[in-house]
Amino acid sequence: MNSNKTKKSPLVFRGEQRFLSFLERHIYIIALAAITILAVVVRSVLIDYVSGDAYYFLLPWYETMKPQGFAALSQQVGDYNMLYQFFVALFTYLPIDPLHAYKLFSIIFDFCLAILAAWIIYKNASSHPQLKAVVMYACVLLSPLVVLNSACWAQCDVIYTFFCVFSLYMMCKDKYLASMILFGVAMAFKLQAIFILPVLLFCWFYKKKFSFLYFLTVPAVMILLSLPGLLHGRKISEVFTIYFNQTSTYQAMSMNYPSFWTLFQNGSLNEASKYGMFSKVAVILTLGIVMVYLLIWLKKRVVLNWENLFSMAFLVVYTCVLFLPSMHDRYGYLYEILALFLAFRYYKTIPMLLLTYSVSVIAYGLYLFTFGANLALISFLNLVAYALYAIYLNKQMLKQTEE
Repeated sequence: MNSNKTKKSPLVFRGEQRFLSFLERHIYIIALAAITILAVVVRSVLIDYVSGDAYYFLLPWYETMKPQGFAALSQQVGDYNMLYQFFVALFTYLPIDPLHAYKLFSIIFDFCLAILAAWIIYKNASSHPQLKAVVMYACVLLSPLVVLNSACWAQCDVIYTFFCVFSLYMMCKDKYLASMILFGVAMAFKLQAIFILPVLLFCWFYKKKFSFLYFLTVPAVMILLSLPGLLHGRKISEVFTIYFNQTSTYQAMSMNYPSFWTLFQNGSLNEASKYGMFSKVAVILTLGIVMVYLLIWLKKRVVLNWENLFSMAFLVVYTCVLFLPSMHDRYGYLYEILALFLAFRYYKTIPMLLLTYSVSVIAYGLYLFTFGANLALISFLNLVAYALYAIYLNKQMLKQTEE
């Protein structure tokens, strides 16, 4: 005889149900924890790898400063600004391997950038904000470029990128002073932060809601963050001349970055001759392209929401790195991170993102692992990716105007 009464579940199964319910309720927290653990494990595998930059530059800078500690801030060691030099001096007091110190400093900002990116996506997602935030967190932390740059290369591009992204987002939120302060911090770390300056100037001209005097915050912040060096006898002018000197250090049209100019690498001229002939042309071409973009966006009155501002910054930075001379393989870091944001807003950019990242990973590999590749072909693919992005993003922005 069949009974319609529901049988009670065995005690073990009820325990499983509670456990599964717990997992379901906390799935995003668990996912974040799992991603974090995986990110730590991946970086721990690479923590002892000594890149060429670490061997020839970063570690010798450390050894030069170690006998004097903070007193070494009285002179220029290496070619980074005083703020980063302060942290190198700080490393000499820590009971930690210098290579690990360099890498851990950048890795901390890997996580800061991932948290910031997830927060921005969470605040602006039109649907499933928690899911998208978790995916963004994973995309940043597990990006091969982010992992290789900090944990393998021991570079600090993530640091200035974090402050640039934060600055752009504060500009979106009309927090103009905060945006300028954050941009000043970015500039205090790396000169490449200047690539977003045209976008910030565009916002000032376009919005007309804050004074140009706000831009004076940028050098003020740079000077303030250089105080340890200044208190040890350095001149205020050195805060800025360090960067001017960097611009003339490398006399080549490209420094391993697959730029527009590497398409012509097989000519009979050597790199110095090419640089002498074409460097000024490259600067003028870059400024021309950027000015055309800004003029179009201004005349069409493109709405300055977060996706449009990030699109603008992406295209301006990509233009600068692709067409300016003496660009290094790591200088695309900022636009590569911005591309992740755009992929969450415009799914159709995902194939472009994959192409861009493939190009950059190959460029990283050329330096880090010295494997062979046709740099001219990689440069062509990079140019294709740029063109596809330029066409698509401008099309999307011009759909959102104030007219």
